[in-house]
Amino acid sequence: MSKLFVDDKGRILDSERVELADRIMQLKTKKDTWLVINELVNYWIKTTPEDVEAIKMNISDARENVDDKKYGTTKGGKDFERRFQLIFPTKLNLLIRAVYPADELPMDRQFYREFSRRYPGFRVAEKD
Repeated sequence: MSKLFVDDKGRILDSERVELADRIMQLKTKKDTWLVINELVNYWIKTTPEDVEAIKMNISDARENVDDKKYGTTKGGKDFERRFQLIFPTKLNLLIRAVYPADELPMDRQFYREFSRRYPGFRVAEKD
């Protein structure tokens, strides 16, 4: 059974969340963004098993519905062709943004490429 804490805003938090916040802040001081993101991904997987299953199904469906599985290009012909590279969960995005604002961590093409390399389970396309 976890202990409960009240933060400075009056919110009730369990000890697991407080410990996570402490670990995240310690990791963030090491200046390795991917250590922090790894901790957040593991927390997301542990605390939202229903979201994890939903993402797995979404990825499976997306993989079935692309024309070119290697590059993740969608159906629709040359006038409406696009690539579907990965599925990024909203709750995970919110966790990351709670730690890193946009000016500190731009979630740009380079970020998503590195994310899909480190976490291939989120990929739709086989190649970047």
